[in-house]
Amino acid sequence: MTDRRTADRLLADAEERLRVTEELPARLAAVRGWAYNADENVQVTVDVHGGLKELKLDESALSLGPDALGEAIVALSHRAQQAALAEGVNVLGDALGDAAALEMMRSAGLRPDPEPDVVPYTPGVDPNAHRWRVIED
Repeated sequence: MTDRRTADRLLADAEERLRVTEELPARLAAVRGWAYNADENVQVTVDVHGGLKELKLDESALSLGPDALGEAIVALSHRAQQAALAEGVNVLGDALGDAAALEMMRSAGLRPDPEPDVVPYTPGVDPNAHRWRVIED
C-alpha cells in the first residue's frame, strides 16, 4: 500500500481547509481564556485580544484591598489572555496547519509543550530505577 494521497483525497482536504478558513472569524470571536487566583475568589475571563469579558469576585476578594485586588485582576487577565492566545493558535492551526500554528505560538511568546528528555538505551541499565519504590512482602 502506498502513502501517497489520491487526487480525490487532496481535493477533499483542500475543500475542508477552505470550509474551516471561512469559519475562522466566528471561531476566533468565540475563543475565551480564563484564570483565577489561588484563593479562587477572583476569576477573570478575556477574549483572544485580551478584552475583559467577565470578572467574578467573591465577597472575600474585597478583603484584599483596592491595590492588591487591582494587581490580581491585571495578573489574572494576562494569564487568561495567554490561555486564549494558545486556544486561538489552535483554531488557526486547523486552517493553516501545524507548522504555521507552532510558528505563531513562538512569535506570540507562547511555549509549546517541551520535547521530552530522551535517555539513550544502555543494555542492562534502567534509567528509572532510582524512582522505584520496592514494597517488601
